[in-house]
Amino acid sequence: MQIRSQKWVLALSLVLLGATASFAAGPDKDAYVDQIDDATIVQSQGVDQRVDYVALRRFGPWDDRNYALTQADVAVLPANDEYRYGVPAFFKILKRKESIQEGFPIHEHYPRELDKEFDLRFGGLLQDGVLHRRGLGIYSHPDPANPPENLIYATDPLPHAVPINGENFMAIGDEETSIKYNPVDPLKIIAGSNSPSGGQAQNYSLDGGATWLSGGNLPSTCCDPAMEWSADGTIAYAATLTSVGGSFRAAVFRSINNGQTWAGRVDVSTASSDKEYIHVDKSSTSPFLENVYLTWHQGNVMFFSRSLDKGLTWSTPISFSSAPLGIGSDITTDKMGNIYYIWPSSSTSTKNVYMVKSTDGGATFAAPVVVQPLFDVYDFPIPAMETRNAFIYIAADTDRSTGPHAGRVYAAYTAMHPSSGNAGAATNHAWIQVAFSDNGGATWALATTPHSVADIATIDRFHPWLEVDGQGAVHIGFYDTRNSVNRTGIDFYYNYSIDGGTTWLDETRVSSVTSPNITNGQEWGDYNGLSVGPVSAAMSWSDNRGSVQHSYVGRVQNLAAGPTYTLNSTSPATVGVCAGQPVPPRVLSLTGYSGYTGPVAISFPGLNATVFPSATATPNPVNVSASAATSTVNLTTSPSAPPGVYPVTVQSTGGGSPAVVRQLGFSVNLASAAPSIATLTTPANAAINVPTNPTLSWTASTQAASYNVQVASDAAFANVVFSGSVSAATSIMVTTGLATSKTYYWRVTSQNACGTSAQSAVFSFTTMPAPGDCSAGTSARNVFTEDFTNGAGGFTTTGGNGTSWALSMARPSPASGGNAMKSAANTTASNQLLTSPTIALPTGQQPLTLAFNRWRFLEINGTTACYDGGFLEASVNGGAFTAIPGSNILNDPYTGPLGSGQPAWCSSAAVDYSALSTFVDLSAWAGSSVQLRWRVVTDSSVAREGWYVDDVRVQVCSSDLIFKNGFDTPTP
Repeated sequence: MQIRSQKWVLALSLVLLGATASFAAGPDKDAYVDQIDDATIVQSQGVDQRVDYVALRRFGPWDDRNYALTQADVAVLPANDEYRYGVPAFFKILKRKESIQEGFPIHEHYPRELDKEFDLRFGGLLQDGVLHRRGLGIYSHPDPANPPENLIYATDPLPHAVPINGENFMAIGDEETSIKYNPVDPLKIIAGSNSPSGGQAQNYSLDGGATWLSGGNLPSTCCDPAMEWSADGTIAYAATLTSVGGSFRAAVFRSINNGQTWAGRVDVSTASSDKEYIHVDKSSTSPFLENVYLTWHQGNVMFFSRSLDKGLTWSTPISFSSAPLGIGSDITTDKMGNIYYIWPSSSTSTKNVYMVKSTDGGATFAAPVVVQPLFDVYDFPIPAMETRNAFIYIAADTDRSTGPHAGRVYAAYTAMHPSSGNAGAATNHAWIQVAFSDNGGATWALATTPHSVADIATIDRFHPWLEVDGQGAVHIGFYDTRNSVNRTGIDFYYNYSIDGGTTWLDETRVSSVTSPNITNGQEWGDYNGLSVGPVSAAMSWSDNRGSVQHSYVGRVQNLAAGPTYTLNSTSPATVGVCAGQPVPPRVLSLTGYSGYTGPVAISFPGLNATVFPSATATPNPVNVSASAATSTVNLTTSPSAPPGVYPVTVQSTGGGSPAVVRQLGFSVNLASAAPSIATLTTPANAAINVPTNPTLSWTASTQAASYNVQVASDAAFANVVFSGSVSAATSIMVTTGLATSKTYYWRVTSQNACGTSAQSAVFSFTTMPAPGDCSAGTSARNVFTEDFTNGAGGFTTTGGNGTSWALSMARPSPASGGNAMKSAANTTASNQLLTSPTIALPTGQQPLTLAFNRWRFLEINGTTACYDGGFLEASVNGGAFTAIPGSNILNDPYTGPLGSGQPAWCSSAAVDYSALSTFVDLSAWAGSSVQLRWRVVTDSSVAREGWYVDDVRVQVCSSDLIFKNGFDTPTP
């Protein structure tokens, strides 16, 4: 087991910690509860005797690392600081200081996932010298004698599902769940859940939720799952919290195979984040169809970002810093694409639920509007959640149907009932509130409570999730304690309304077994999931039956829909047509559910008859039953129609009262002539030092629907090394890595349904040199070299407590053989320095590059941080040594931060000389005298072989000399 001494914690935070005692390793406990905190606290071990170390228990459970806190450190904590399960005082102080440095200080409440971040970064509580690993700490601080089970990551699907009386537990995961039907195919469902095994757990079903398969754990993630689909059902999204340097960021993964595997991680937020949620605009009538929206908070400040390319890239986050603080938001859109961003206040000074609205696809938002007042904020204890507390969260959705409440916006949340005594769990009562707005969020009212209120004194309801189906029915699911003793256990209940929340029709128990409360600090998590398809409503929740926590899914018939059918098409969402030519035929597929049979009529509401003189569906009407029936749509276009993109809506109307109406939308990109020739812009013609994966850009061609791009190694394009096509974009990234220091040629052709343009002009560019190489027309010249063949060569070794840089022949460099300088990563807390002689750097011969060969094996912390590490420093013109930033490292990036936050190199296995030399850009110091310093910092734990440095050289790139007369005199 890797037990970190207080000397190591000094390396983690020089501001906070500074004790020097170390602790012996002891056996692990896989779990602990704060109430059983029997550690012995020895006041004399504290570094500052003005601190009452025993009293630090009022801020959190004891941890031996508290001994390093000073009076100034403790003053960072408010006197009434909230107690957080599993989180000791020293980490709360560290988190507050880090948040201030990031620019988003913690206000009244810590992030909900603070305990998980503590476990990830520190492993668990260190008490009486024993590290009690817990949760994510088991994986980030593994014990070699007792390793955790192997993780299944998201690229390794493992089928595993067991149906239980109409319920199913997910293949993997426990508390906090999110679930989502595919909007095109109701047989496909994705779900996410917190996982006890090191990452967000992904699940998928291909049979409507009857069985569940594992999509694996998303690597380097924590929790807070939020699942979503693209409007066309081709892309699944998973929002989560990822680990970046030990802190959490709001991030998004994508799947293109219905949740079976996941990739494409994008970290959207830029500082410590919490409680993210994701939403896609799926309305065919919205100008922002397929926009993806993400919400989260940083230090209780609400944030927002959007993606306009299906999650590939994300906008610079918007901060609502002037709005009331909050934690736990949701986002929804209406048929016109208006965004409603709703959250509950987390501040006692603003006890309300708030909403901000955007009418331009998330580019800007209006001022906050009060949705409803709250009796209490953030969270509150009840008997079923006396440890983590019932969280006041928002679940929002909009009626996008054509029914009587079309456009209505809903927000459901847990609330403390006004009858509560607010004096502890036994005196508090939780109920569900549903607010709605019929005027675009300008004013709000309360719907009827979706459960009985006569028994509010004896039953708690909490953690709702809400969704509105395609017919306008409102569905809600929530925890309910009616079947437990003393309100301590839960069942999952469901209800629905077909009149906009005026009446609720069926308060139904979905779970078949009442679950007991497991006081593990998480209890039931913070929220559940619910999604509605045309046949069923699927709900996901955390379940403790058998005293084992697992994520469950229950399905109920969507009685609000009654007998119904689906309308689908596999044709593309956008098609190109030359004016006067027909639109390619589109095949519709209609399938009945719940006994639906009968004729369904096809129509084209709002069709532009000037552009489309005729539109037919054959057959029409369509006889729909349980077997898929088809109809083929054909449209003609007018030869005189102006070019442009025209929307087309296909509507199916079945019998009954009210009629079952379905809609599909697609777009026709109409052209009247072949497009104009594209004009190339970036990189400019004959550009140099272009990246090897450049982005090529051009100006838009008139009427272009797509562009074909070619890159070749010759001007005649006989050897094309890259080709690609894009639609609705005027740039493309060259994904084939080009060679360094080489000239390439590129051109673009424009296309539409009427034809192809002539080739654009041909531009050339020359790629940048490889790290350490000189560009064309220049040659390398060394201004300093040292290979340690004849000794240290002017290098000095200094430092304290275990300095061990010394000549060694154990790992000779293949370039020079013989000696290298070695620093050992031993079990002594040390600070080891290898300093070069002063080197004069010339001017006018850039780039200036430091190069050295290396062999290293230094103890890594997880996969992205270091327990022991090495880094580079420089002293310029005799000044103080400062760390060379990672941006100057050209080809061998730092692995991750040491505990102090300083980026460093470390590794889980030896990095040997077979890799490229390390190259460092020194150009900023041209004309200066510098000393370079290789620095290794170690803790007092596990030893590794260390760091070997050899073949050090500093080189410049000088212009090649042309000797006109054969003598050593350059021609002017």
